[in-house]
Amino acid sequence: MKKLLLALTIALSATAAQAEVVNHLALSTAGSVTFTTEAAGYTQGHDVITGATGGVFGQLSATQDTALTVTFLGKEAWNVNFYIANGSEVAGTSTSVVNVGDSFTFNVAAGLIDFGFGGSSTSAAASNLTNYIGKIAYIENDGSYKDANGNPFAFLIGFNDSGSPDGDYDDYVVGVSAVPVPAALPLLASALGMFGVARRRKTLA
Repeated sequence: MKKLLLALTIALSATAAQAEVVNHLALSTAGSVTFTTEAAGYTQGHDVITGATGGVFGQLSATQDTALTVTFLGKEAWNVNFYIANGSEVAGTSTSVVNVGDSFTFNVAAGLIDFGFGGSSTSAAASNLTNYIGKIAYIENDGSYKDANGNPFAFLIGFNDSGSPDGDYDDYVVGVSAVPVPAALPLLASALGMFGVARRRKTLA
């Protein structure tokens, strides 16, 4: 039994070591990606994140209940692309315009974050999958790309749609940051509510 527990502990430690954690967001990597050119006339390099030449595939998780903010950083593609979260189109949609710097915030539960990208050149089946490996890349942020509060984004995420012959993962790019939702907040709200009820009853008495 002790050997089994030891083996489990080692396995969990190894898994944890593979995850990069930044500001309550954890990225478990699944291989590196080098930006490539696939047709004449396309130059290697990222048209949104200056100097980016590659990234990693992986899965993004929240280490606790979190308010996740997604900020649109730009795109190279002519296609209509957008970010999808919780089954809805956000950070740009097929019917509305999104500008560089526009941010969208929504709550996510602790664990794997369910998100994806969609657009005029992607299939619906590809949407809303955080493990959509092969279409999105996590690009290193050297600190130059910051959120509205002046803090570097936890992660930069680049999408590669099927309509572009280059593999630079700049067809739609977002930066993500997170602010944890205090676990005690719902309990505090409930306690305050009960306090109000008790005080009201005492007043009526």
